Amino acid sequence: MGVRSALTTPEQTMTVRAVVKNFCCILGLTLLLTACGGAEAPTAVPTLALPTTPPVVNEQLPEPTAVPTATPPDLPEAVPTDVGPSPTAVPDATAVPPTPTTFAGTGAAFATIFVEPNDVLNVRSGPGVNFGIVGSIPPNATDVQITGSGQLVSGSTWVPVQRGAVAGWVNSRFLTGFVSDSTFCNDNAVMQLLERVNTAVANQDDAALAQLIHPERGLRVHLLWYEKETLLDNQSVFGDATSYNWGNAAGSGEAILGTPAQVLLPRLQTDLLGATEMACNEILHGGTPGLITLPDAYAPLNFYSFYRPGTEEFAGLNWGTWVVGVEQWQGQYYLSSLVHYQWEP
Repeated sequence: MGVRSALTTPEQTMTVRAVVKNFCCILGLTLLLTACGGAEAPTAVPTLALPTTPPVVNEQLPEPTAVPTATPPDLPEAVPTDVGPSPTAVPDATAVPPTPTTFAGTGAAFATIFVEPNDVLNVRSGPGVNFGIVGSIPPNATDVQITGSGQLVSGSTWVPVQRGAVAGWVNSRFLTGFVSDSTFCNDNAVMQLLERVNTAVANQDDAALAQLIHPERGLRVHLLWYEKETLLDNQSVFGDATSYNWGNAAGSGEAILGTPAQVLLPRLQTDLLGATEMACNEILHGGTPGLITLPDAYAPLNFYSFYRPGTEEFAGLNWGTWVVGVEQWQGQYYLSSLVHYQWEP
């Protein structure tokens, strides 16, 4: 998708921010009442307000290499980029039911995703890495066509594709439905998904959260945007007993180790539920000498950012932002990624 841009007038910008601020006041008051009322019953998250114009997304920059995690089921280094994680081996060319008609044959475009800028997505003569490479698709492609039903191979669904003169099979984990900025930022289905994410986090409801994550594609998390991603299973996030290495802490450089409930959940409660501002395809943030950008391989992903400003007591340096990545797959929106930002010394 590349770098997004939008031209807005000052009057439009003030209108958007006014809507956002009004929403944030309502959201902040609702969350305060929820905290004071105890944990007797789940509290519905208020309706989120849609921005009227798509803002500008920050330019994508390469992410530094992080120390690999020792125990979590993260995606392996994709060399070549067409291999997905396979918890349980499945014989090659195991057919899955035909995909819906919206998946292929309707002219819907797909974009490559989770492919590094210096890499390509390999196209093979058949479904699986045992077949030869017949071509490749660049990491910034947004015009890939899926031409038929998929096949499950070693835990990943492979799909037949066409892009120009290149035709063959690719691992669908590296494709996502292409949705324009304007369509995404004004789609009520996206807002409903975000409301359900907030409610699931507030109630620590694994079952509700699992319904929002694609069962095969999982949830990708960056505790800091430049650290190595952690791939979480969609069935149990807060109840996952695995101790992950989430990368190194800003400043101290010490490894952040722990379960999602110990490490991820507190940050979501503080900076996602405590957010007072939000924006579509723009990363809201406070002051920091560090870079604020999406990981390069996430460039085609649409998102909303949720920003919690810092307090005056700490000169505004204790702010936090969650970027919630949302992708469309087979006509449905899914929670795809969570990327965290904070002040860095």
